[in-house]
Amino acid sequence: MSRFTILRNLVSGVVLLMLAGSLTGCGTLSHLSYWIYGIKVDAKFTGLQKKRVAVVCLDANSLRGPGGEADAVAKSVSNILAVKVEDIEIIPQAKIADWIDGHDQNLTDYRDIGRGVKADMVVGMDLESFSTHEGQTLLKGRAKVSVRVYDMAKDGQVVYETPTKEISFPEHGARHVTENEANFRVVFINTLAEKISRDFYAYDKLEDFGGDASYMGD
Repeated sequence: MSRFTILRNLVSGVVLLMLAGSLTGCGTLSHLSYWIYGIKVDAKFTGLQKKRVAVVCLDANSLRGPGGEADAVAKSVSNILAVKVEDIEIIPQAKIADWIDGHDQNLTDYRDIGRGVKADMVVGMDLESFSTHEGQTLLKGRAKVSVRVYDMAKDGQVVYETPTKEISFPEHGARHVTENEANFRVVFINTLAEKISRDFYAYDKLEDFGGDASYMGD
């Protein structure tokens, strides 16, 4: 836990105790607690804990080389899971890319990759579509992605999957192309990765709100 989080919780606790003395009613205190502490959302799948995990993303049913959107999404999801999931071992993206480069370029089976890099689990993401433009003058991220988790100890059995998620950023409105387009792409990819990764760790429900406001376009 960061020093900022500890300090926030300490200050928030003191404020809550002070307000509790002056306010009555369980509903009021409940709303105060929600505002200060948020609501914890449990992980939908906890099976990545203490596992050696390969994170792989396929774009339009074919593997993309370094620099593609699928590659960037895989790297971002890997980084998030490495921090958020307890005792997880993330197989480096470079090792996965090296294995793919040495095999069939038309490879689309996540389980083959899992066996090749000796993974316990494979998080396989199908990036069905990805765009950052709306017309000629506006920036708006749109993506469709589905996720499956393969358990290699069970011969690659699918142990968790999601329907296709349609994700947009910003959720409301769009940005003008005169803003930093390269930065916008990075922010959208990270936003997409966060929404995918949250299935695998507990998080604060408040994080679901205010995402649009966090991007200032600079």
